[in-house]
Amino acid sequence: MGQVLKGIAVAIGQSLAHGVVVPGLIEFLNASPTAFHAVDEAKKRLVAAGYEQVLEREDWILEVGKKYFFTWNYSSIIAFAIGKKYVAGNGFHIIGAHTDSPCLKLKPVSKVTKGGYLEVGVQTHGGGLWRTWFDRDLTVAGRVIIREAKNGSGSVSYSHRLVRIKEPIMRIPTLAIHLDRGYNDEFMFNTENHLLPVLATSIKAEINKNGAADGSGNSSGQTNGKNGNERTTTNSSKHHSLLLQLLANQIGCEPDDICDFELQACDTQPSIIAGARKEFIFSGRLDNLCMSFCSLMALIASSSESSLEDETGVRMVALFDHEEAGSNSAQGAGSPLLINDMSRITNSFDPASKALIASSSESSLEDETGVRVVALFDHEEAGSNSAQGAGSPLLINDMSRITNSFDPASKALIASSSESSLEDETGVRMVALFDHEEAGSNSAQGAGSPLLINDMSRITNSFDPASKALIASSSESSLEDEDEDETGVGMVALFDHEEAGSNSAQGAGSPLLINAMSRITNSFDPASKALIDSTSSESSLEDETGVRLVALFDHEEVGSNSAQGAGSPVMLDSLSRITDSFGPDSKLLEKAIQRSFLVSADMAHALHPNYMDKHEDNHQPKMHGGLVIKHNANQRYATNAVTSFIFKEIAAKHNLPVQVQSKQHQVSVALYKAPQKILELFF
Repeated sequence: MGQVLKGIAVAIGQSLAHGVVVPGLIEFLNASPTAFHAVDEAKKRLVAAGYEQVLEREDWILEVGKKYFFTWNYSSIIAFAIGKKYVAGNGFHIIGAHTDSPCLKLKPVSKVTKGGYLEVGVQTHGGGLWRTWFDRDLTVAGRVIIREAKNGSGSVSYSHRLVRIKEPIMRIPTLAIHLDRGYNDEFMFNTENHLLPVLATSIKAEINKNGAADGSGNSSGQTNGKNGNERTTTNSSKHHSLLLQLLANQIGCEPDDICDFELQACDTQPSIIAGARKEFIFSGRLDNLCMSFCSLMALIASSSESSLEDETGVRMVALFDHEEAGSNSAQGAGSPLLINDMSRITNSFDPASKALIASSSESSLEDETGVRVVALFDHEEAGSNSAQGAGSPLLINDMSRITNSFDPASKALIASSSESSLEDETGVRMVALFDHEEAGSNSAQGAGSPLLINDMSRITNSFDPASKALIASSSESSLEDEDEDETGVGMVALFDHEEAGSNSAQGAGSPLLINAMSRITNSFDPASKALIDSTSSESSLEDETGVRLVALFDHEEVGSNSAQGAGSPVMLDSLSRITDSFGPDSKLLEKAIQRSFLVSADMAHALHPNYMDKHEDNHQPKMHGGLVIKHNANQRYATNAVTSFIFKEIAAKHNLPVQVQSKQHQVSVALYKAPQKILELFF
């Protein structure tokens, strides 16, 4: 690591001596009004330096001595150079920085008209000095999702385009001193109502409305007959048609081809070298584009072919998005992005993984009498006694499960359990295969545990008079006439350990009953029913290439970090087990996640007639208004332009109405860890 830092320091020193760094930084700052543009600029420099782009959704074929990079959401980028003497298990030398800065992001519905002015609705991202945004020449920049026809074939494709309108088109004017005499004593403003950029006057916009003369503009928003495709558009009901036309002119498309966007207000004043001695840089976004640029250039300067000759590790720069919003997004430093990619790099060079895969062809297993296993444990350096370490029961448990699948006792039970052989049987035939006999049998999986007695109890209770009474009273006809129509659930609960206080895991004081009630309720949940309806017929899965899944988690109200919560490994473990059932390659799960899409479904709070001020005028979820897509500039919700567009496009195909919600700045939004923790895996 010391040699790497020394090499970086030398490279930067040489660059400074030749006056390269500062002009390059100014150029980088001026080309990077948003995180999307910063990543695009980084890509250009990396490609020019011989770095090869790899894609998250594809297999990585890496070589020592080579240099690579990949992007995530177009707003985060990780670049790495692999030393020529690197072997799996060697270290990574990483510099981390972030691409985002505090800014004003356009709301999902930005159209605001007040007092004869066209204004643009914005929301604050990060912790900015918002008073400094007043009286500046502003424009917009970001990314746009557009629709394009495919060579007259009648089909369409969708693409991501960067956009930046260079001339100033907006301004947030300060109130005249005559109307605010206390301005110089204390500058107070409301970010919801006072921090709105002015785009134009209503009269001027009406006179110059594009397409008004020939009626070419289409602002209906939901469908368009072009190519016979149903279309979801970002239309003039959500955004000013003037703004859409400016964006379309910049991109070179029609306003109606704009499907969605993620835009922010930007200062048009360029970054410059200034001061009487030219020793200062006057610029916004120095936090943290300055460190992003320096880290990137240091990596490039220290990764020539000769400098990697004796390198035994991997040199890496990670530039993350959403640091200003807490780093917990799918693109943030708190996501599994970095550790997953370190894992992919390591596994690309791991001989054990490669050897197992290479030796596991059908023909090579023809005469095999054993089981070939590769176990890659974590925490060896810390003693191997963690839950993921070699000292854990992971390996022995898996070996036990494999062995039990071929156990003679299990096979004997199956062989003796034909229908005719049980005709005169008055008891229960059972095989119990316990673990940890060699260690005394007192573990949770051992013969000394309550496993057997609990199962015997459950079998007995199945034939208990109380249970039978419930069954007898639960015929279809008996439930039909109960209180006209039965609206509840009849239930018998038989608990253990009442004599000892009922507080055991099997007692009435345990969560058994409430969990069962929860599971029954969830069986009638719309999300579950949607899954059942969409998979009810065999034909509905005929052409399905993926897995349809509904996950209903507990404990979201208390933070989702319990063993049953969305913050637990339940989801990832389930995905892993499903994937492993169809292939032994450890890389398949990573590939599956990259190709997956997830909707986090929670309730939206409809507009309350007595508390109208809790919702901003353009974002009022209404009863009967349709499905609600939640947005937040600080990633309290994980929605972005791409996921929002996909959801709206699916809704349009099925004629489902959609509305959007964006909370006011003054209304706090709890971080929904359930969607965040899961979505970090997918987006």
